[in-house]
Amino acid sequence: MKKSKVIMLACMASLIAACSQKQSVVQVPVSTIDAEKLRDSIDYNMDVSGLNLSDLRILRNAPAAQRGYPFKDSYLRGIYGVTSWYDSLMYVLDEKVQNVDTKEGENWRDAYLRTIDEQKLIVYNDEEMQFMKRLKEREDELQKQNFEVGEGLRVNMSNLLNPQQLKDFDSTLCQKLAEEGFAIVPSNTAQLFHIYERNDYSDFPNFVTTDLYLQLYHLYIDCMLRELEEYQLLPLMTSYSQDMIDAMLAIIHNAGNDDSETKRIAGRNLQFFRVALHLFNGKPIDASYTTEKAEIERCLKAKNERSSMLMDYMGEVSFPYSLFRARGHYTRSDALKRYFRGMMWLQTATMGMDHATEVKQAVQMAFAMKLFKNTRQKYDKINNLITMLMGQHDNLSLIQVMSEVDKTGMAMEELLNDDKEMAKLTKVLNEIGDKQTRIRPKFEKTSHNKINVMPQRYQPDAEVLQEMVDYDSRITQRGVPKGIDVMAAMGVSAAEQILKEEKTEWKKLLPTLDRMKKRMGEIDWQETTATQWMQTLKVLTTGTDSQSPYFMQNPNWSKKDLNAALASWAELKHDAILYAKQPMGAECGGGESVPDPVVKGYVEPNVKFWKKASELLENTAKLLKDQNMMTEKIEGVTERLREEVTFLLRVSEKELAGKVLTDEEYDQISYIGATFENISLDLLRMPDQNLYNWVDIEGADRKVALVADVYTANADNNPDKAILFEAVGDADEIYVVVEIGGYLYLTRGAVLSYREFVQPIDQPRLTDEEWQKQLESNPRKGVPDWMKPILLPLKKMPEPNEEVFYSSGC
Repeated sequence: MKKSKVIMLACMASLIAACSQKQSVVQVPVSTIDAEKLRDSIDYNMDVSGLNLSDLRILRNAPAAQRGYPFKDSYLRGIYGVTSWYDSLMYVLDEKVQNVDTKEGENWRDAYLRTIDEQKLIVYNDEEMQFMKRLKEREDELQKQNFEVGEGLRVNMSNLLNPQQLKDFDSTLCQKLAEEGFAIVPSNTAQLFHIYERNDYSDFPNFVTTDLYLQLYHLYIDCMLRELEEYQLLPLMTSYSQDMIDAMLAIIHNAGNDDSETKRIAGRNLQFFRVALHLFNGKPIDASYTTEKAEIERCLKAKNERSSMLMDYMGEVSFPYSLFRARGHYTRSDALKRYFRGMMWLQTATMGMDHATEVKQAVQMAFAMKLFKNTRQKYDKINNLITMLMGQHDNLSLIQVMSEVDKTGMAMEELLNDDKEMAKLTKVLNEIGDKQTRIRPKFEKTSHNKINVMPQRYQPDAEVLQEMVDYDSRITQRGVPKGIDVMAAMGVSAAEQILKEEKTEWKKLLPTLDRMKKRMGEIDWQETTATQWMQTLKVLTTGTDSQSPYFMQNPNWSKKDLNAALASWAELKHDAILYAKQPMGAECGGGESVPDPVVKGYVEPNVKFWKKASELLENTAKLLKDQNMMTEKIEGVTERLREEVTFLLRVSEKELAGKVLTDEEYDQISYIGATFENISLDLLRMPDQNLYNWVDIEGADRKVALVADVYTANADNNPDKAILFEAVGDADEIYVVVEIGGYLYLTRGAVLSYREFVQPIDQPRLTDEEWQKQLESNPRKGVPDWMKPILLPLKKMPEPNEEVFYSSGC
């Protein structure tokens, strides 16, 4: 009896759940109004109780349409514009409009409509007035139900004002919008702004995302670096390398015929800087320089192997020549490839502190820079810029060696030949290195501390990636870190929650995370452009509060923000790929006529983010000016970016305050795709080059997709040695139901698509071009599992109803 009762109760519970689920199924809003038939007759006594809000509004404006009234609202203009009669009546009315004069502060559109009213060109009879009043009252009743929905839903889709903007409104999209208020639809679009330009063409309301601006800021930094590197820094570092060669030749000449220690060290340094010079200038090296030629060939080959010049890597340990494979934006020109390889040599070719000869090399280099002031100035110019952009040196640098050499008060030859003083100096430098260097292989096989001419830079995210790996188990239980590790360590709750749910046998995961959170709390995030960028991404993920619109308060929106933050972080790693030190597990191994209608759009109102993004831009511009690196092109683009972020902040503040946007602000939102394309073209334009539209762009820059290798998983306890890549795929679409003036609008925008994947360590580090090629056959490669629940793959992409809605603008 009890068993039967339990079964019966279970069946009832299942039935109730099924009924509840059935009640939550949302139907696509369907219009019952045929605008074509409203030309001559309207039943003013009709029962309107069964009409949805969109149809009520269309019907309420029918008397105005019968008189050719040029609706300001683009949706109404589109609905009636497709009929056989409306446009002709609109232009008949236009002929009657006389003497349109704009008042101070008034635009043409408002002046035109005011003139129609003042000249009483449209007059309604009492029956029409009562009809329109009755429909407006019904609309007001329904508007109160915008968010009165059943369990499991967030928004009343039957109140959607513009359902006909989609040609075929997919039922699963409608359901997702009802449940979440937004839906991200994979679309594989080349650039984010292309989605906004398509919106503009079809008068589809824009939803301007933080992703759109983040993508443009990345391009701003990326192109700024390209311009500086190719036209200023490459000549500077080529000249610096030649200066150091000349200095070593002078030292050798002054040493005479004696086979002195000074002369021997100078010979090694001469070889070192010949490699640098020929990597920078790309010219063939004299065949007699066999050691240098072999080293250059290894750099160009970009495959890990032993070195014939660097003492730490002459034995069984391979030097990471794979890092010399030009990638990031350095594939865009031959000059950038040469700059990349030359700087990689100066940044990674080490002088190991375990080798007295190499310490002496560094000491001699320091003396040379001390004696030749112009050489020091060249060094300082690039070093200071990179430090403020990307961070402090991680390994020991020549500047630090120079500082300690000065304290000895000794001449070069005297110091190099005094073993006791050299031992003291080595000890001091090791003490500095012990405190300073944070990005170290966990399985060290070479000198614990190293000196570089100009070391790669410490960045906090690299330390997180380095530490969030299991190096203790016999076989690692977490051999590769993840991008969310970085965000979780920075205190992003969505990332931390995902990490806590990770299935792993590594018991130290969460304790290590807590340690990294404490460490990230010690970082001065205002120190460099890179850290400021990362802090802006944290603000992005914490910018939602009780004042935010309903869809942003949805917990799943935090994943949308996390996706944007990680994609932008991948762009940062792409831009910094030359300078940031990479962690490793082990060593290597309008016109005067009928005015256009207004398309109402919406800006993602993350006010905290927009304020921080504006601050980031200003700090970046100040840095470039202070370093005398602000070119005319970058200054012009900076001003345009400043205008855009200021506008987006202002609109966001008005949206949250419930203020009505001006028509001009809506216009600016509607053509933001063209604006961002134009700014992007300005950034990518080479000197004396004209770029008129995106088809003029060639190569990898045509797509938003890019890739950066960020961690080498080659620890001794890792049998599956690999390289971790952070990447951005093609752009996806986001649909959001927003409330504007009490009405629910379906809007569309663009979002970045964050990707993460590993590749066997014996495969070359990927370039952007190769990554984009991979996406052609595997477009969703690397989408993290935590992102998949908020994605809505559709068999057929939603298409705007261009038969009804299209822009007549140019």
